Amino acid sequence: MWNFLLALFAGSAAGSTRTAQRSVKPIVALFLVGVLIAGVIYVCVVFTAVSERNNTRHVSPHSAH
Repeated sequence: MWNFLLALFAGSAAGSTRTAQRSVKPIVALFLVGVLIAGVIYVCVVFTAVSERNNTRHVSPHSAH
């Protein structure tokens, strides 16, 4: 399976036809755009969680202890 995937990205498994070779590039580009969007969403979620954690005080500064 890994040999096929490696050959697909190298271009040899896509075939010698021009249509097959042209269809691989948009699929890879679409995959990379999806990874980029998922990374941006992940970073936003992490930064939101960190900022909420820093703003929330678990112990009141005016405690009676």
